[in-house]
Amino acid sequence: MDPKKELIIKFNHIILIQGFTRFSMVDLAKMANISRAKLYIYFKNKDEIVAAVVERHLRFTQKYPVPSQAQADNLLPTMLNAWLLMGSTTTLFEQELQQTYPQLARRLNQAITKYFADVQQYYQQAQTANLIIDTVSTEYLMFQNKLNIRGILQQVQLGELTLEQGEHYLKESSTFQLQAMFVAPVPQPTPEVLALEKTIINEYYDTYSLTN
Repeated sequence: MDPKKELIIKFNHIILIQGFTRFSMVDLAKMANISRAKLYIYFKNKDEIVAAVVERHLRFTQKYPVPSQAQADNLLPTMLNAWLLMGSTTTLFEQELQQTYPQLARRLNQAITKYFADVQQYYQQAQTANLIIDTVSTEYLMFQNKLNIRGILQQVQLGELTLEQGEHYLKESSTFQLQAMFVAPVPQPTPEVLALEKTIINEYYDTYSLTN
């Protein structure tokens, strides 16, 4: 992987948990385990680091757009991508971004809001196609998805759950939500879905292992 991309990913994990407003470039270099000179090769200042992290989130919404039509073969990966995005930020990061870089915060919020609006519309199509349950509203399904994911991650961040317990609960929450939402039995995961599940767990550990 390109060294700069590796650094962006590393800083993404760091500032989600540790924040960024109280750290200098020297601090961030130490946290990323690189020299200050090497850091300045890729980023002139902290503004560029934060902007790069935000851009990583934006690229995700562009790389994995919500399908225009709900179908059985795209249901599982679409839901997992939505859940990955739901857990891809923290309250600390959102607050610091809003306070320090309001334009970036607005841009990120607009992209994520649009993405989740597309997911909700997708859920409505899936209900019409009898792919997921229609006994509750799509608004509630989205709320419940986010509540489960963010709730588990916040408990890990607070130290109420260990990393291993958090992983176990995330997997059980995914299983429970899928079984509760699907009309038919949950299909066997494809290699694409298995790779996505692995990505989710890797992102989880890379981020929340930094929790004090």
